[in-house]
Amino acid sequence: MLQRVPESMNAPFQLFQREGTRNWSMRYSLGGRQIKKSLGTPDYDAAVQRANEIYHEQNYRQKQGLSLLQHPFCEVAEEFIEKVCAEAERGERSHYHPTFWPPIIRRFPVGYFADKAIDLITTADVERYLEWRKTYWTMGPGSKIDKIAVKREDGRVFSRPAPRKVAALATMKGEMVIIRELFRQASRWGYCKSLELPKVEARKKPDNRRPGFKPEEYEKLAAKSIERINEHHSKLKVIKAKDGRVWTQKAVTAGIRADRVRLHAYIELMANSGLRPTEAKNLTWGDISLFRETRHLPLYQQDARLAVHGKGKHGSTVPLYGALSALGMLWDLFVHDMGREPEDQDPVFVDEKGNRILSFKKSLNALLIAAGLEKDNRGIRRTSYSFRHFYISQMLANNVSVHHVARNTRTSLAMIDKHYAQVNTEQIKDFLRPGQEDYAKEPVLLDDDAYDEINLLEKRIEELKRGRKDGSTELQIAQRYAAKRER
Repeated sequence: MLQRVPESMNAPFQLFQREGTRNWSMRYSLGGRQIKKSLGTPDYDAAVQRANEIYHEQNYRQKQGLSLLQHPFCEVAEEFIEKVCAEAERGERSHYHPTFWPPIIRRFPVGYFADKAIDLITTADVERYLEWRKTYWTMGPGSKIDKIAVKREDGRVFSRPAPRKVAALATMKGEMVIIRELFRQASRWGYCKSLELPKVEARKKPDNRRPGFKPEEYEKLAAKSIERINEHHSKLKVIKAKDGRVWTQKAVTAGIRADRVRLHAYIELMANSGLRPTEAKNLTWGDISLFRETRHLPLYQQDARLAVHGKGKHGSTVPLYGALSALGMLWDLFVHDMGREPEDQDPVFVDEKGNRILSFKKSLNALLIAAGLEKDNRGIRRTSYSFRHFYISQMLANNVSVHHVARNTRTSLAMIDKHYAQVNTEQIKDFLRPGQEDYAKEPVLLDDDAYDEINLLEKRIEELKRGRKDGSTELQIAQRYAAKRER
């Protein structure tokens, strides 16, 4: 039995209580139908306030042409799938839509929005959905799925391993076509207002190419390195300690000079071999073949092969001949400091005590600052890796096969293209103008005799065009060629 509460004559709804509950409910008529709804509260005043909100909201929905009842997204999605299948049967849309669209709709948008009312979904909600969708198979619900069932167009069903990757841009764009059509159809049915859906766009990636050197910049750095090695030894430097003591010291001691020679050899070896810093640090004299037996020969007869390891990779490198002089410097420094020739287990880069040098970072930064080359034109700080970039770029600029470069530097073609293959176009200008070499040649100037001959020929051509029979010009031409034959 219903317990009713009288309302004022102007109220567009009535409140009542059902038997067995103290919560208030409301009854109202709108759009030619009677609607009952529980208000979920036993407090009369709160129930009146809530009833007013619901009635005016529903009245607004009716005026906007929207359905008075809210529809869960999952139900709208199933209704849309039925419509897609029916249209495909009638030939009104592509035959593959009923095969491929339903699994996508049920797995992704329905999996995210579930039973949320479709009219309450906003543009911000779809933005959050797109972020969720990108990592569905890596961090989302899909990360717990091992295999997925796939239905072919011919009806056959098979399973395949779940992808473990972030959704590609093309995949996201294709799925947004389906979602956009679903919301457009829901708007036509009156379930929601037209929604401005976000576009799937690739955000510009930061330029994370490794900073390298242009040829002229590398020459400047090498020149600065040699200049610092040859700085005058007698220059004094005043040093003030924190405890107040003051003393003078030679600006460039023999030890500092030797360290600068090691740095210069490091730069030359890295720029002429493309080694990674870790590979250079791990390099021992036993890893270098051919150099020990050829180092006493003239430079053009010397050779070396580097067996390198680092970053979990092993391989052999054929360095440029510029690396041989660097190896010679390091060999002579070792003999001078240690009083013996290097053995196979000795590191290539060692200090005056024979300890392995783990990094040239501090001394290299000082040299880069002194040369004004600390950062590239993007403001990115250069490091030891910049010499690897320089080596690869120079090899590509000299038309060496990218496959050969990748093999010699123990990397992939994709990594070369991504990080290293930014070649200065001025270096490859000859390759960018195929078949146009003659344009760059200086034109050959004609002498006076050649000009006179051309003028005679042009004059004779004009005479022939006009039909003149005066043979004086023809005679001059004949005499000229007769004289040339006599020579």
